[in-house]
Amino acid sequence: MKLFRKKKNNFETGKIVVNEENNLLSTGGHGRLKDNILYLNADGKNKVIQVESSVQSEGKTTAICNLAVSLGLTSKKVVLVDLDFHRPRVHRTLEIERENGIAEYMLGSLDKKDIIKKTKYNNVDVITRGAEIYNATLVLMSDKFKDLIKQLREEYDFVLLDCPPVLQVSDYIHICKISDGVLFLVAYASTTKAQVSAAIKELRNNGANILGTAFTLYDKKKDNSHYASGHYGYGYHYGCHAKDDEEDSIEKA
Repeated sequence: MKLFRKKKNNFETGKIVVNEENNLLSTGGHGRLKDNILYLNADGKNKVIQVESSVQSEGKTTAICNLAVSLGLTSKKVVLVDLDFHRPRVHRTLEIERENGIAEYMLGSLDKKDIIKKTKYNNVDVITRGAEIYNATLVLMSDKFKDLIKQLREEYDFVLLDCPPVLQVSDYIHICKISDGVLFLVAYASTTKAQVSAAIKELRNNGANILGTAFTLYDKKKDNSHYASGHYGYGYHYGCHAKDDEEDSIEKA
C-alpha cells in the first residue's frame, strides 16, 4: 500500500535552489526545514544531525545540501560529511571534487585540514568520501573516525551527515552512536507505508533519536489537498514534525 497516491514529479534533483532571497521566506519548504533545525538546536544539543531515508532516490542528498546552504545563509558554520560510502553524491550536488576525503584521512595520507573542502556557498564546508571504501563498518566504528566527528562538533555550528538508506545498508547503526539525532526523509507519492514503518522501527531499535520527519519531492502544482495551502515554490516540500507526533503524522498523511 502506498503512503500517498502516486504522482509524477517534475522537479530535478541534485540542484541547489536556495539563495539569499528565498532563504528568508519561512513559508517556503527549505525555509521551514531550516527554521525547524535551528529550533531543534536552540540549546546546542542537536549539532550533529544524521539525515536518513528508507530507500534510495528519495531526494536525500539534494535535501541535505540545500539545508546546508540554507543554514550557511543564516551565518551558521556548517560542514556536510558524505557518509554514503556506497553511492556518494554530495560532491556532485555542490560541484566539488570527490578526491581526498575520509578514505585518505583514515589511511593517514591526509590530515583533517586537508580533507575539508570549501564550497562556493557561504559558511558551507564539505568532507567527501574520497577513494572507495570497502569496509564501512571498520571506518565508522574506529576511534579515529569518532574523534574526527568530535573535532567537527567543536568547530562547527552544524555537522550534517548524509547517510545511506536504512533499509538498504546497515551503516546507520554505527552512525547513530555519534550523531545527536536523525532527520528522516520520506519521498512524497513514492515511499510506501511499509518501508517507512520498517525504517523507523530499525532506527529506534538501534537507539536513534529521531528529531523529525520531512517530505521530499513534493509537487504542489498537481495537488489540490491541504498540503498545497502554503507557498512552496522550490520543488521540495518539507513538513517537519516533532518526534512525539511522528508516527501519527505518517498515518494521517
